Amino acid sequence: MQKKRLIQSMLALGLVTLLNACGGDSASISEQPDPELVNYTNGCSDYDQRCQNFVVDYPIAGLDFECQKDTVNHFMTEIDKNVAIGGCRRGDTVKFAIQTPAAQAKILLGNVDLSKINPNYVSGQPTQIGLMHIAAAMTGKDLVNSNQTDDTFRVMVALVRMFQALGIDQDANQIGDVQPITLDSAVKKKLSELTASVGVNDFLDGSYVTKLRPWVDVEQIDEAQAEAVALQLMNLAKVNVYSATMVPYKFGTVDIGGFFGTGGGGKDALANLYLINTRDGHTLGYTVQWTGVPKLPDQKIDVTFKRLWLISQYAPEKLTAAAQLDWVHPFSNKITQALRFTQPNKPADYLRLYQGQFVNSNTVPGNAFVYKRSTGDNNPPQDPKVYGAWDQSFNGERFSGQLDIFKTNPATFLDRRVFKSEAKVKSGEEYIFPLYANLIFSFDGDKTRQPIKVGIVIDENGDIRSNRTADSLSSQQCPNIDPQTYRDDYGVQQYRIGTTGAANYDKTDKSLTLRVILSDPSFAPLDGALLGLNETFVLAGEGTQAVGFTSGGIRINLQNLLVNSNVNRGITIRGWGKYGPIDATWGNMYATMQKVYNDSNPNQTTNEQKELVKNMGGSLDIELAPCYTIKKKR
Repeated sequence: MQKKRLIQSMLALGLVTLLNACGGDSASISEQPDPELVNYTNGCSDYDQRCQNFVVDYPIAGLDFECQKDTVNHFMTEIDKNVAIGGCRRGDTVKFAIQTPAAQAKILLGNVDLSKINPNYVSGQPTQIGLMHIAAAMTGKDLVNSNQTDDTFRVMVALVRMFQALGIDQDANQIGDVQPITLDSAVKKKLSELTASVGVNDFLDGSYVTKLRPWVDVEQIDEAQAEAVALQLMNLAKVNVYSATMVPYKFGTVDIGGFFGTGGGGKDALANLYLINTRDGHTLGYTVQWTGVPKLPDQKIDVTFKRLWLISQYAPEKLTAAAQLDWVHPFSNKITQALRFTQPNKPADYLRLYQGQFVNSNTVPGNAFVYKRSTGDNNPPQDPKVYGAWDQSFNGERFSGQLDIFKTNPATFLDRRVFKSEAKVKSGEEYIFPLYANLIFSFDGDKTRQPIKVGIVIDENGDIRSNRTADSLSSQQCPNIDPQTYRDDYGVQQYRIGTTGAANYDKTDKSLTLRVILSDPSFAPLDGALLGLNETFVLAGEGTQAVGFTSGGIRINLQNLLVNSNVNRGITIRGWGKYGPIDATWGNMYATMQKVYNDSNPNQTTNEQKELVKNMGGSLDIELAPCYTIKKKR
């Protein structure tokens, strides 16, 4: 039999994001001090490689800003594709304010250095600026604690009160809900009623409440309500897809490494990882790992990559990260609590991701080379704890090593025109969330196999949990849940399984994007299924088809519920590709990696391993649960 040769994974270090909007496509062109740099009313566009687009987490149209390197122009953010977007030169400082030529008084909001948040900018991936960054720029202090003893958090809460109150005045949002607001000329004209400008000291000592009253009554929002929204925004900054791969290749003479390590007795370890963060701050997902002593083939190979042979010589192990809080600090981007992965019935075994810091806002580097490439810095970090590190206890053995983690696919606020929950609508209006539905999984390669239904709930906050019975993956009922125990009204244990990315609104497409990981053995045979991650992983075998999986983007269209108030016509689910909508699909990293082992060891595979490979992926459909109804707010 011809030996199979594993080719390096086709994973790019470049980041992918849902937020591919470029600023100002429809805006008017303004004066430009540099004849080679085109500026729009919301700044430059990163179609020009020297421009750095940014988005502000609170969706504000008309937020004033100036670019420090541009001494001529004045700009304002614009809402484009669910985000408030602007642009300055790469590495510039953005000077935020609320102001108008019609008034001397202004609201000074701090100068945000783009080079500190996102020093190695990639076009098409806007820098994420949060109110926490604006507050930190105002105080000159990093946000450390999310309570009022922290000056930066106190200022952030004050900013939230101001923007929430403006939203109430504009009928843009209910209290506690983040929706787009507009600072147009009429709103700014009222700044002339202020007796003095408002700055950081006013936000710190509380005098902003009185000083802003002629313009907006912030006392419509109490501090507890504003704190809850501030925490909501801080959690939103972490709602991403996180991945760590084996990345078995060299850059020159440098072994990039990826997610790997060593144990005793000459053993190596390799792993692949996918995680998602929910809107309530939980992290969940799983890793697939190989450990052992790789046996090298007779022909000459690069021994640097001998660990790669583990994939074909040892069966993969799956380790699950049950939903955990506070893995990464939202401002410092440091791993603050180790993320633990475990296997059922092995209480002494675990794998921990215990060290690392996201640099450039998107990468935990595993070594100096990746750090330099991510930051553009020619020097290694002063603090080695920036590097990603893991350790493990497995069958009485110890392993440890490095890893690079990549953070992609940021989420946005949920447009209330699509995401209608009780908290987002007025009395007498209909709302559709929580939404109870069944995801219907079909399997590639076996049309005779019965599809499997998995009950889900998209809750009122935009997170997704299971809805199952004690003996079935789906349910005919629509129970509530205890938020502490995650048991439903019938005592059945439910699981956090995902979240929403964005709500899209136009004439025919009122949809919601989903990202889901089924990472508990109780979901068998779908344990390991990945949905909506916008990720592709490919391994190739010589003379064979490529082996891999794709977890493309998916969205559910809610048109029938929103326009017709009709549950009978149901909802639909679609994926999207380069040229438009496509069939929705799912993939399974765990089953795919098992296939690599099975193909290389046909005489050594167990029946269980053969069955696992049948669950590599397939098509996806959706239906409303029979108990689901549209409700009206009292």
